[in-house]
Amino acid sequence: MSKKDDSIGALFQAGTKYRRGQLPSRTGKLAPSLKVYANPLEVASLPIPDLKGGRGIWQTLSQAREQIPEGGRIHLPELGQILWATAGFTYGKQRTHIAAGPISSLEVYLIVRQVQDMFAGVYHYSPRDHSLEYLLRDDMATDLEAILLGDTSNLDACAAILAFTGLPARHEDGAKSRAYRYLYLEAGAAAQCAVSSAVAMDLVASFKAEFYDDELARLLSLDVNIEFPLCVVTLGT
Repeated sequence: MSKKDDSIGALFQAGTKYRRGQLPSRTGKLAPSLKVYANPLEVASLPIPDLKGGRGIWQTLSQAREQIPEGGRIHLPELGQILWATAGFTYGKQRTHIAAGPISSLEVYLIVRQVQDMFAGVYHYSPRDHSLEYLLRDDMATDLEAILLGDTSNLDACAAILAFTGLPARHEDGAKSRAYRYLYLEAGAAAQCAVSSAVAMDLVASFKAEFYDDELARLLSLDVNIEFPLCVVTLGT
């Protein structure tokens, strides 16, 4: 007989199962679906995404991803394309990434280092009007190098970093037990969109899921009682 798995992951999986006759009821009380900053330093509109041309999906998926960035600058249209593909709205008013519920639990922050016509610092992506809200000035490369785990030797050559965060309260109407499951599923889907869109434009993208959680939350100025970081995608040329 196999030994029972008492790890945190196994207990979490068992504790969030749906069972017949025990499905949660819905109250209609969802948290706000989009995060809005009242007083950003600046709001920058992004170029309209180009929906024609580009590399096909099969070629993109087969392309090598774990390449080394050379340290060049990313152009604003490229960045706008990636952000829209990652967490924007389609013309059918759905999110571009797969969402487990009626609204997405994700927020996307951008840490800029070398992007054409943009100051270094932390930005928040607003999918509602496809824009960036400028939150914090400064080059965060040194802080990120200390926060991210694993190989960070190429971080200084990255032009920008996407940080994905989740708000479980957006799923707690009728799905409270599974809210955290949904966060991780959506973060993975959005990160895949980010990496695929970057590779389709011959950029270098790398997915990272290991970091010091509280330190990354502080860098992004998150209220950790309701929002926390999930994963990171680095972008370069």
